Amino acid sequence: MFRTQKRIPTVNHPTETAVIKLNDKFLFDVDSDKVSGLIFIDFKKVFDLVSHTEVPLVKIGIHGRTVRTVKFSHILENIRQDITKDQLTEVPISPECRLAICLYRLGRGDYLYTIAELFGVGLATVDVIVKEVCVPIVKNLWRRAVTNHFPTSEQDFTEAMVDMNQLWQFPCCWGAIDGCHIAIQCPPGGEEACKEYHNFKNLFSIVMMAIVDAAARFMCVSVGFPGNSHASIIFQSTQLWSDITEKKAIPEISQNIQGTDIYPMILGDSALPFRIWLMKPYSNAVLSAEQRYFNYRLSRARMVSERAFGQLKSRWRVFYRKSSCQPDAIKCLTLACVVLHNVCIDMGDSLPSQLDITEHPAQHGRRSRKEVRELFMIRNCTMKRDKSHHAEEIRKALLDKFWEEKEGQ
Repeated sequence: MFRTQKRIPTVNHPTETAVIKLNDKFLFDVDSDKVSGLIFIDFKKVFDLVSHTEVPLVKIGIHGRTVRTVKFSHILENIRQDITKDQLTEVPISPECRLAICLYRLGRGDYLYTIAELFGVGLATVDVIVKEVCVPIVKNLWRRAVTNHFPTSEQDFTEAMVDMNQLWQFPCCWGAIDGCHIAIQCPPGGEEACKEYHNFKNLFSIVMMAIVDAAARFMCVSVGFPGNSHASIIFQSTQLWSDITEKKAIPEISQNIQGTDIYPMILGDSALPFRIWLMKPYSNAVLSAEQRYFNYRLSRARMVSERAFGQLKSRWRVFYRKSSCQPDAIKCLTLACVVLHNVCIDMGDSLPSQLDITEHPAQHGRRSRKEVRELFMIRNCTMKRDKSHHAEEIRKALLDKFWEEKEGQ
């Protein structure tokens, strides 16, 4: 099962060691100076091997579930300066090893003592390294990996709406919003804190709310609200809500559908407010066939947000373990995973089919982009005042359009 190399250059320091799985094979060296039975690897040697060959990606892990094909060198180049430590008393842990420890923790979610044994470092050192590496990942890569995907011009919004129409067959939609709970252990603060962070799933958590695009990339993220916070309150507390309501974020463009001007919109669930730029399903007790079909089309398109959260948790399995960190530390860790999730998508990394159990747009008959563009007639307009009856007019126009498409099939 293992391929043992007769002689690998002696490891200079235990902190330069790690266990690496490369191309489904293990490279390791047993150093007689260390405790018998422990297997160490010269991480620097393996990293150099990967960096100077045609193998573009590194898999860090031991079993099938690994930190999947992260472009290690790309991430390292952007944060190397911030994670390089100079120590006078001992040989410092290299930036490569620090990033490897962080990715292993995020991707596998193993116990700290397990990672400490694998990498030959102290238990507290692993905890500190993970927190220290997550900060520069967010600081240095957030704008490039997340913010840059948020549309800012009329052309950006048009492209985003074409993508959603092509992949998910919902016109004038540029993103979908959803939230999820990040499980934590009961935070300190007594009974009051317990009530604040206790959610409807009978867990302690913080809430992450995000807007995603057609490719399941996160464009805007809010994380840190206590677990019992309502989705509507969280969204209305964000800067994005203020910018949209003050008409600073969405351009005044529209598409005429069924005689009604449809503005760029976000798809949300029934817990969110109903606005001309925030579409939600019908929630009546009794629904007509047309209304049920509209809800189906909206939910199918909004599933891209659930797909994004599902992929996020499949890639970074630290979310499957209740974190004992303080909420601020969990917030930074979550944002780092969001950045890495987008980096994986931007670099063409896809989840294995056995791990990606989320809905795929190809199952719904992907539309031709050329056809969508020909039908997508955007024009400048003056946006109406955000009243509920205007939002209802827009929803009714979309309902009629979807029902005509269904009847014409």
